Amino acid sequence: MRICYLFNSSVPSHTSSSLQAMKTCEGLVQLYNKVFMITPNTGFDLDIKKYYDLKFNPIRVKLNFFKEFPKGIKYYLFSIFSVIKGITLKPDLFITRNLFTLFILVVLKKKVIIELHHDLSNEGRFVKFLYSNLDILNSKSIIKIVAITNPVKNFLIKKLNVHKRKIQIVPSASSIKMKFSKLKNKKAYNIGYFGSLDKSKGSQFVIELSKIDKNNNYYIYGGNSGIIKNLKKNFKNKNLKLHEYVPYKNLKQHLSKMDVLVMPSNNRVLRSLGGIGNIARYTSPLKLFDYLASGKFIIASNLKVFNEVIKNNEHCMILKLEHSKWLNILKKISNNLEKINDLKKNAFQLSKKYTYKKRAQKLLEGLNN
Repeated sequence: MRICYLFNSSVPSHTSSSLQAMKTCEGLVQLYNKVFMITPNTGFDLDIKKYYDLKFNPIRVKLNFFKEFPKGIKYYLFSIFSVIKGITLKPDLFITRNLFTLFILVVLKKKVIIELHHDLSNEGRFVKFLYSNLDILNSKSIIKIVAITNPVKNFLIKKLNVHKRKIQIVPSASSIKMKFSKLKNKKAYNIGYFGSLDKSKGSQFVIELSKIDKNNNYYIYGGNSGIIKNLKKNFKNKNLKLHEYVPYKNLKQHLSKMDVLVMPSNNRVLRSLGGIGNIARYTSPLKLFDYLASGKFIIASNLKVFNEVIKNNEHCMILKLEHSKWLNILKKISNNLEKINDLKKNAFQLSKKYTYKKRAQKLLEGLNN
C-alpha cells in the first residue's frame, strides 16, 4: 500500500508529536507499505534515521518553501500545498493529525485516517468554527478516526456528534528494547524524570522532592542548554543532576542507569507544547510507554488517563501529587523489593503490547472492509 503521512510540524525536533509521527511511519514501513512523509523544511540539521534510531525509513518529502514552523497564514498554506504534493504521489491512503489538512482531504474526497490527541482547545478559530458547525468527521472519506485515549473518543461522540463506529482507540507506543533485571538493595537509588520541563509535567515537583530526600540521587533530562543552565544556578543540591533533552537514539542508555522512573504530572492542568490548552483529560504520554519498556520501577501521579494503560499495585505505584506520599514510597524501596520487582516485571510484560509495529497494525486493521 502507498501511504502519504501529512505532518505540519518540524522533523527532527524535541517534540513528542514529531517522535510519535516518525515512529508510526516506521511501523507502517515495517508492515511492507511504501510511506511518504510530507513535512515543512524545518527541524534540526541532523540525520533523521540516526536521530530517531530508525530501522525502517519512510520517504521524507520536504516542502522547501516552508523554512520556518508554519504559523498563521502559513499554517493553512502548508496544509494546502502538502495535500497537493501528496496527490502527485498517488497514495492509496492519507494519514494526518491536522484538522485543517483533514478538511481539505475531505473536500477532495480522498481516503484518509485522522489521528486525534485532544479536543479543539488547541485549534485556531477557523478550525473550531469548521468542526463545530459542519459534520466533517462523519464524512465517508474518513475511513477511520484514531483517538489516542477514551476521553478523546468521548469528546468526539458527545461534543462533535461523531458516529461511534468510526472511532478506534489506539494508544501511544515505544520502540525501546531493554533486558529485564531485578532491582537490588542499594544505599542510594537513581530516580529519573525524562521529558518536558513545563511545571505542569512535574519537573518542579521532582526538584522539590530531591531537596527533601537526601538519601537518593535525582536525574532530570529535558529542556535546552539555556533552561538547564538557569536551573543549575537556582538548585545546587548535590543529589540533583540536570541534563538537556536526550535524543531518542540515546534514551536507552540513560534509562538503563535509573532504578526508579517518575511521572508526577498535574492531574488538573497539563499543558501541551507551547503552554496552550489543558491536555490532562486526554493525554497518552510517550514516556509512559518508554518507561514500561525499560522494566524500571514506575511511580506516577493519579492522572485518570494513565489508568487506561497502567494499574496501581499491578504495574506501578500511583500516588497523589504530595511529596510526603512519594517520599514514603522511596524510603521503603529496600524493604519492599519483592513487591517492586513484581510490579517491574508486570510493567515490562505489558510493554510488549505497545510497540510501533503493533500500533501501525491497529491503524490499518479493517481497511479492506
